Amino acid sequence: MALAAWPFLRAGAISRAAAAAPTPAPVVADYRYRNGMIGDLERLAARHPDQLDEHMLAVQYLQRYREAPDTGDLLRAVAAAKRSLRYQPRYNVGAETALVGAYTALHQFRMAQHYAVEVAHWMPWDPGATGTLASLDMELGQYDAAGKLLRTPFAGRTGASWDTVKARYEELTGDLAGARAHIDRALLDIDSRVNEPAEIRAWYHWRAGELAFAAGDLAGAHSAYEAALDIFPGYWHANNGLARLYWSQRRWSDALDAADKSADVYPLPETLGYKADAQRALGDVAGAQATQDLISVIERLGNLQGINDRLIASYDSEHGIELDHAVAVARRDLLVRDDIFAEDTLAWALAMDGRWREALPHARNAASLGTQDARLLFHTGLIELRNGFSDDARRHLAQALALNPSFHPVYAGEAREALARLTASP
Repeated sequence: MALAAWPFLRAGAISRAAAAAPTPAPVVADYRYRNGMIGDLERLAARHPDQLDEHMLAVQYLQRYREAPDTGDLLRAVAAAKRSLRYQPRYNVGAETALVGAYTALHQFRMAQHYAVEVAHWMPWDPGATGTLASLDMELGQYDAAGKLLRTPFAGRTGASWDTVKARYEELTGDLAGARAHIDRALLDIDSRVNEPAEIRAWYHWRAGELAFAAGDLAGAHSAYEAALDIFPGYWHANNGLARLYWSQRRWSDALDAADKSADVYPLPETLGYKADAQRALGDVAGAQATQDLISVIERLGNLQGINDRLIASYDSEHGIELDHAVAVARRDLLVRDDIFAEDTLAWALAMDGRWREALPHARNAASLGTQDARLLFHTGLIELRNGFSDDARRHLAQALALNPSFHPVYAGEAREALARLTASP
């Protein structure tokens, strides 16, 4: 997925900065009342429709989507926001911001960008509006444009949303320590807010966990995911993070349990992939096949928006399933957003289909920013190795293992073996 539910649209420890942090504000369990709030707003908008009620309804649909993803809520959010714009076509920042969020989650990034430009035009002083533009540039692979926006000077405090976008840019451009520092700062801000939705607070802890995992800080990642679950019980993002963490460590029973909890809320192909691998490792061959079949069903019936293209191509490539099709799906994803992870997904699909030479330029595009992502570095290194670029392969494989020696239950071992052969060769 994109970081589709980024909260940028809302102006052993939990984090490494937590020891110095003030006591967090109490958590408001607003998710318990989401359906009731939506029902009340739907009735209000039906009786006396106006721009404010429709905008508030769009915001609530988006928040419910983040808590328990259902594409229908995204489409309902689009419809409500557009009704709001009919009542107030100009200076309706709330409705246009809701459209940015909905179209981003639908992976219609250029449509989201259209509305984000409008919001930034109305609010040039707002770092959140500029940060949203930068985040969309990153989704579309326009990293120079994103960097330029993130150098925009703002007087005073920029806040959690700005730090979140800065963290993503630093993560992509190779400054993982800087990314973690920005998320730590965002956490201090977001945890101080009394009325912040529980899911949004949990999202920031999940992001801290993702960056910790990328840096090989597995204990920090585990702590952050658990903190997210304490704030928002059953959070699918956090359970998916735990599933990947346990999967990478070959803790198959734990991986299966976490994947089941996440998939019960949102059956992402990524999550189902962890589940299938765990079932297979535990000897449940029939269960693994049923889970794998479910991934295919999701592609045929539940992926009309193309939201899961990247995840499906990645799973099929890793498991040697319909590799020609995996390449086609990866190419389709690349057309939607030519970012480094689209390049990486296509490179690996081509490589697994035996098209190593064709994979090389895509792998090098994926590694062009110096991103500290162990799996991406492994893909690049192995593709370089198969194309005769031993020095480059040695460098990228060593970087992958130095970053996170447990980044993958199979590929980490393959990286060590390949690096050992390279080191032993004259």
